[in-house]
Amino acid sequence: MIKAYFRYKLLVETPNDLGKKMGRYSFRDTVEDCKSISVFWLNKYNYFRGYNAGGMRWTNYAGEETGSIGFSVSIDGYAGIIRFQYTHTSRFTNEKTDLGYEVGLVSTPCRYGGKRWWFICPLDGCGRRVAVLYSGGKYFGCRHCYDLTYESCQDSHKFDSMFKSMGSDLGVSPQMVKEALKMRGL
Repeated sequence: MIKAYFRYKLLVETPNDLGKKMGRYSFRDTVEDCKSISVFWLNKYNYFRGYNAGGMRWTNYAGEETGSIGFSVSIDGYAGIIRFQYTHTSRFTNEKTDLGYEVGLVSTPCRYGGKRWWFICPLDGCGRRVAVLYSGGKYFGCRHCYDLTYESCQDSHKFDSMFKSMGSDLGVSPQMVKEALKMRGL
């Protein structure tokens, strides 16, 4: 059953086409803005032992529930599947869709014993081995498929245009401006 699963892929459009056209420092969605499921969380609560079913909820800063998902995990040796069940609400049309699909699980041996579990990204053409799946659209997938970035990556380039402007005024490169400010502790 597991071998047949790996041949099946979900066909999904990436919602971030606008972000890709906007250039290097665009308004891309971040992993912090998305709901996520982690193998670390599943392992912490012992879901990788035989067959287990459960669920999880996401809340906002005020403690209000923003989403939930049910899942069942079936493990057979070094591979397995996790079946997700949830209702997706479109951000644009508020249309609700009940979803249920399987995602492959594989494990790799750890150096000093035990094993580390990974999801196999179910989105079309990917198949990456990842530790976290994100809800960047209708289905859960890896951050590469949804073109997600980290907030810290966006913050690290926040002042690049200012350095470029200062550098052109002073007749030096933006990198020299950045280094000079770093040396002064600014």
